[in-house]
Amino acid sequence: MNLPTFFSFFAIAGDRFGFLESSSNIGIYLACALFLYLLLLYAGRLFKRHLGIPLTWVYRIFSLLASIYLPTLLPQIRFPGEEHLEAAAILSGAFVAVGLIRHFFFEQYLGKGKGAQVPKFLSEFVSIAVIIAASLLVLQFVYGKEVPGLLAGAGIAGIVLGLALQDTLGNIFSGFAIYFGGQFKAGDWLLVDGYHAKIQEINWRSTRLITLGEVCIDIPNSVITKQTVVNFSNPTTLHSCSLEIGLEYNAAPSVVQKVLVDAARDCPWVVGEPAPSVFLTNFADWSVTYQLNYWISDHAFYNKAASHIRCALWYSLRRNKIAIPYPLHYEVALPAPIPPEENRTQIRHCIEKTVFAPALSSEQLEMIVVHSHIVRFGNGEKIIRQNDPAGPMFVLVKGHAEVFIETGGAQTSVATLGPDSSIGENSMLTGEKRTATVVCTEDCVAVEVKKETLAPILAASPEALEALSELLAQRAVSNETKMASGQAAGAQEARNSYKAGFLGKLKSF
Repeated sequence: MNLPTFFSFFAIAGDRFGFLESSSNIGIYLACALFLYLLLLYAGRLFKRHLGIPLTWVYRIFSLLASIYLPTLLPQIRFPGEEHLEAAAILSGAFVAVGLIRHFFFEQYLGKGKGAQVPKFLSEFVSIAVIIAASLLVLQFVYGKEVPGLLAGAGIAGIVLGLALQDTLGNIFSGFAIYFGGQFKAGDWLLVDGYHAKIQEINWRSTRLITLGEVCIDIPNSVITKQTVVNFSNPTTLHSCSLEIGLEYNAAPSVVQKVLVDAARDCPWVVGEPAPSVFLTNFADWSVTYQLNYWISDHAFYNKAASHIRCALWYSLRRNKIAIPYPLHYEVALPAPIPPEENRTQIRHCIEKTVFAPALSSEQLEMIVVHSHIVRFGNGEKIIRQNDPAGPMFVLVKGHAEVFIETGGAQTSVATLGPDSSIGENSMLTGEKRTATVVCTEDCVAVEVKKETLAPILAASPEALEALSELLAQRAVSNETKMASGQAAGAQEARNSYKAGFLGKLKSF
């Protein structure tokens, strides 16, 4: 249909139904309607281009209805069924208003401006409220229906409906209390109803969570607001966790505290500050109860951190000969003072690989073999730690470990150790602090040699002391990468200097 034919059709319809008084009114009406429709479409495109608001089909319907209705407000134009056009324009405008409120208020202002995670049910509730308000407005002012009378007439039905939906309404209002109360929000880790779980969504009916085991649980809002909820993400994600363990009465509390703290320090998910702490909480029937407190920054690693610490404690407690007692069967398995023959053969093989072995006689080496023993370290455990005080030395029997040196807050891997490698011998012999951290990359077995074993042997043998200082000096010189191989005189002078230094430290040892 071309434009003249359309005008002719509109004029005939106007004459027959009497809603336009003259052909000039037809032109005015069509011009106004076309202008308004194009103006609204242009405004919609501006919104889309500059504000990112999509031009949906709802907006197109509103633009069409508004452009048809608004020209009828002119006095010279009469249109049958104007009230229906007005009602349709208002209701479609309500849907457009809902879209603008969601975009500007919930997404832009609250979401991006305030950084809040707005629950879906709140947006839905506001949308329903706007549409109901528009509907009541249409009934009251367009169709002349008394809205208060309608509401009063529906009072009994409302009471019945309210009683039937009291649980649903309770969940909705509880959802508002959760959101505006600020106790928790989507993304927070909670301890609720015995579950460690992360909030996925807070909707109009319930709060949906996912546990550490990736299991989804759904708790009604009215139920969760009546419980004691622990929020691990508020006010910050850094929070304390605790682990209780019962140990034998024979273990000195100071030793136990160090073992527990070291196990927490070695865990990769435990932060350094605040530092782990230990409290003796109870003298129970079969054990002394200790509580280890440590801090993590992400509750998603709660199970991993707790498991890592428990595994490290199993190895560390056995190395320190501390038993976990059992009720009705209290028995502490202590190692024999002299290792069995098969262990002594293994220990002897390792001792013969140490730096001090060439300086000692076979009888002296055998004394060290008898008083040394085999220990075990778990994957990820630290055999020694940089800057810790001097302690025993170790010789790897089985497994591999990695050596790290920390400088300026950054750790650098400098070596990988395997079977027969010595760990911490310089620190033990000189009394200086550990110069590196050695971490097991798998379960390791090692021979432990303590200062108490080696010191009396060296003290009773001045010639062994002299020979050992010479060996340490030679090894130190060979490790000096800045020395060229041809500088023999310089090397000899450095060796003498190192020897004198090591001899003094060994005498102190």
